[in-house]
Amino acid sequence: MMHIQKNNTPDFLADFVAKNPMANYDSDSFKPFCFPLREELVKEQKGLCAYCCSRITPETSHNEHIEPRNMKNGTKSRKSLDYSNIVASCNTPSTCGSHKENEYDESRFISPLDEGCEDRFSYDPDGYMNGDEYTISLLGLNSYELRRARKSIYKTILTMSEADIRLIYCSNKEQYWPYSNVIFWFLKETKNSRISGTEV
Repeated sequence: MMHIQKNNTPDFLADFVAKNPMANYDSDSFKPFCFPLREELVKEQKGLCAYCCSRITPETSHNEHIEPRNMKNGTKSRKSLDYSNIVASCNTPSTCGSHKENEYDESRFISPLDEGCEDRFSYDPDGYMNGDEYTISLLGLNSYELRRARKSIYKTILTMSEADIRLIYCSNKEQYWPYSNVIFWFLKETKNSRISGTEV
């Protein structure tokens, strides 16, 4: 997981909410805006899923509500058109937004919108993600596919110099490399290990 810096609410969304104060995300009148919203989110997230950091596009993702639109207790969220509550998630059934569904405990969930969320997780060379167990379990972030992908990127960068890692994986500020969460974490740990005199 990586921290997402939210932009201002897109004009089309702000205008829609102003003109349709009783509408929600599931209103028929909002359907034409679902894809433009996803385009904004994917761009804002530099092409990565908000949770697992796999590569996504507007066509291969969905608009994910951190606080679900329909809560498990049967109530409807008042944040269904709140831009600060919406991110783009991959469509993998076994992970992320699809796995989370309507489960959500705000007091326990680590959101990618939380500053410092990156410091709550770490990554092993075998691809395992460590940290907040509730969030990892809720999002299925230690699925076999994600562990394998993180293991592959970890194995690759382990053989590279820091300069080469930054040149190859960190030079594009508009679109991040898939699983940049592992890359940025590794670079941070490498820097900390140099300061402390230990090794990653």
